[in-house]
Amino acid sequence: MLKAYAVEDLKPGMIIGRDVSEDDVNILIQAGTVLTQPILDDLMTHAIFSVEVREGEETKAEEVPRSNLLDDAYVSCYERVYEVLADLLKALNEYGTLDLKALQRMIGSSDFRTLSNGAKAISQIHNMDRTRDYIVHHSLDVGILASLMGRWLSLTPYERYDLIVAGLFMDVGKMRISGNIINKHGKLTATEYGIVKNHTKIAVEMLEKTDLSTNRKILDGVLQHHERTDGSGYPMALTGNKISDFGRILALLDMYDAMASTRSYAKRVSPFHIFDILHDDVLNNRLDVQYAVLFMRRVCHALNGSWVRLNDGTIANIVYMDESRVTTLPVVQTTKGEFIDLNTMTDKKIACILTARELADERAKEQLL
Repeated sequence: MLKAYAVEDLKPGMIIGRDVSEDDVNILIQAGTVLTQPILDDLMTHAIFSVEVREGEETKAEEVPRSNLLDDAYVSCYERVYEVLADLLKALNEYGTLDLKALQRMIGSSDFRTLSNGAKAISQIHNMDRTRDYIVHHSLDVGILASLMGRWLSLTPYERYDLIVAGLFMDVGKMRISGNIINKHGKLTATEYGIVKNHTKIAVEMLEKTDLSTNRKILDGVLQHHERTDGSGYPMALTGNKISDFGRILALLDMYDAMASTRSYAKRVSPFHIFDILHDDVLNNRLDVQYAVLFMRRVCHALNGSWVRLNDGTIANIVYMDESRVTTLPVVQTTKGEFIDLNTMTDKKIACILTARELADERAKEQLL
């Protein structure tokens, strides 16, 4: 049962019963969040007068929504879409053909819609095993992020479809570059890096021989996803708005997934560490500020309810994020019920997001102690 409380009567430990928003658009606190003193302090700064709380329920970390945990059903959807995309990329690379009907069916499938669920999409990028072709994995992840970004930007269905396609095929040119270079673990030589930089032009040349040859939005997005707004990117060293919208969006999504991905030679990292890097690139005019800020805020929102491991091994749940600040850190609640504000306890950091299986293993360990 829900009961309305005046904001000044709220207490730490109460559980929010209905999303709290200031303008009926931007959610400040999600339903299911356990109130902490930092959350209450922030709430007092907004024009909120009453909040609905779950009446008569005990405060438990498990009561925070966990819908964004990576599960076997989600992995199955990912694997099915991966197979279709792998075939499409292979056909384009080896035979120069692109089955647009198969591509449309894939993007319009229930599997792809499941993959584009905001919270799970963010979790899976950090936790999905990259056991097969990294180019296919990366392409699919960027396509999923493009679907999310298209929704967040309120693009038309046609624009969103084109952005997804550009994300899915932006790295197909790498398939025509030696695997010894693409999969090299160490630093590339200047010659090798020069070869890799050609992949954007190669991809466009491949797509220009398909039925996408007249779609400039897609082709420009593919060609320009390594351009940077300060002119430091490639292949044309474009600056600012000379880079297409798709190019600026995909530059951001490409960077995020490349850093978030688990590879054989690199462990996955916390999204908050990635935010620091993206924020630095925004301040140095390398990334589009409008798209970057929107993306980081939306990802923060999607991470609410995620289970994480801290750098000291503690398992905790993200229960609050101040989405008005893109560099903010979350308030988490440990499995023992302790609240930790990572903005003030600077010695503690989020090491990684946990999968459902990892969380189950951690809980099993706790029960043995």
